[in-house]
Amino acid sequence: MNYSNFSAKVSFWPNMHFTAIEIQQCGDLYEIYATDISRLAKSKLFVGRTHDQHLADSYAKQFEEWLPKVNREMKLREITPLARNTASSRINHQTELEILPGYLHNQRGM
Repeated sequence: MNYSNFSAKVSFWPNMHFTAIEIQQCGDLYEIYATDISRLAKSKLFVGRTHDQHLADSYAKQFEEWLPKVNREMKLREITPLARNTASSRINHQTELEILPGYLHNQRGM
C-alpha cells in the first residue's frame, strides 16, 4: 500500500483521530489496524492483512511513520475552510439563513 492509499483510507473517517497502528494475528493471517483511543471506546480501522509476520511488521512501521502526517493533513483540511471565510461567503450564508424562516412560514400555511 502506498501513502496516498493509506491516507485516503484513514482520511475517510474525519471524526476519528487514529493515533496508533497495531497488528493482530487471526489464524495464519496478520491483520493491521489503525486505532483511535481518544474516546471512551477503542475504535479500529482495518488497513490490511498479510500472511507474513515480518511483512506485517514492516507495513506497521511504515504506517506508524505516515499516521502523524495524515493527521496533520486532516487537521489542515479542517482549518482551511475557516480561513477562506470571505465576506462574500458570509453574505451568502446570511442570505441562506434569512430565507429559511420564510420557507418554514410558507410550509405552515399549506
